Amino acid sequence: MVVVVAVLFGLVIAALQSIDRHAARTHAAAKQIAQNTVALWGLEQTNRDLTAIRDAARAAQRTGIGAVVAAPLTAVADKVQGWVGGSEQQDDKSS
Repeated sequence: MVVVVAVLFGLVIAALQSIDRHAARTHAAAKQIAQNTVALWGLEQTNRDLTAIRDAARAAQRTGIGAVVAAPLTAVADKVQGWVGGSEQQDDKSS
């Protein structure tokens, strides 16, 4: 009887050690994923900011608030358009 209990206890310990090893690997992988994706949050915010700058430049150009203000914003808008994507610029030129 003692031998059976000892064997079962050994099996439980082995299973717990296996779970511990898998949990450690999962934790390490999750940390690596977090490190690899942390920059994406910053890029998302940068993309929103650049889109806002581009839209402000286009609005300034449309309202005619003056070449002194509109020219630098338009230059930035053109540069941002290349970074963000080209389809929206074509849509705006048609209006």
